Amino acid sequence: MNLKHIVWDWNGTIINDTEASCKAVSDLFIKRNLGSISIDMYRDKIVYPVINVYIEAGFDFNNETFQEVCDEYLANYLSNSHLIALHDDVLSVLKLFKNKGLEQHIVSASESEVLAKQIQEYGLGAYFANILGQDNNRADSKARLAEKLVSMVNCEPDEMLFIGDTIHDFEVAQEAGMRCCLVSNGHCSEERLKATGVPVYKNLTELYENYKW
Repeated sequence: MNLKHIVWDWNGTIINDTEASCKAVSDLFIKRNLGSISIDMYRDKIVYPVINVYIEAGFDFNNETFQEVCDEYLANYLSNSHLIALHDDVLSVLKLFKNKGLEQHIVSASESEVLAKQIQEYGLGAYFANILGQDNNRADSKARLAEKLVSMVNCEPDEMLFIGDTIHDFEVAQEAGMRCCLVSNGHCSEERLKATGVPVYKNLTELYENYKW
């Protein structure tokens, strides 16, 4: 397999922020008397663009804007920073890919400034040739960012492997023409991920040890 590039998702794939994200969403629900959600419920329901999650839950966008909800979510999420950490095996796998001579990049639905701050906090910037985040905090589709990355690097899309943790990551990779594999210890349940038909692994170590390089 002639791979030249690894394209990483950030939230849920490199950083373990599922609990922080779930709590941020659950607090939105509770404030609007829409109940609360557990992590299992969150992992079974999360979709992108996330506005569809809120519409299905019963948010009334006649009385508030989606942007207001996004701003509130981000404030909730950042207040849960103590619940966020790197996945245990991230550093070792980043180093293994680097030693293979693979160029690594990030394509994220996170707002660029938040993404940059988190990458700096964990000291990971040196591993990535390109870091692409959104220019807003609405967690929109990142398909255009993946396509932009393809245009930035000197290779064919099928020489790039997208590693993510959601169905949206699969969709983004597919639209950009990249290969894809997924890990099930992030924002989306293993059952939902397996329905995509691409390889699904329990964590990054299992991915590295079992993917057909």
